Amino acid sequence: MKVASLADVRNNFSQFLTLSRKEPIFVTRNGHIEAVLEHMTDEEMEDYLLERSRKFRKSLASSKKDSGGMSLEAYRKSRKV
Repeated sequence: MKVASLADVRNNFSQFLTLSRKEPIFVTRNGHIEAVLEHMTDEEMEDYLLERSRKFRKSLASSKKDSGGMSLEAYRKSRKV
């Protein structure tokens, strides 16, 4: 686990992106955690959206109800994700 200030991350963003491949980077503002910079693959993005995004889950449930179902791949194509 690495902790870095927002100013450091802003000034060295490319370096922190590279570091995030090995471990999450906790970004602080005024000494408080504000965000986490974490490496993610395209496949992991789908899982992340399903786990975290209420809007995504609601939209997916709505499309299943309205059309009798939609695969995740079809949804991604329709939303250009």
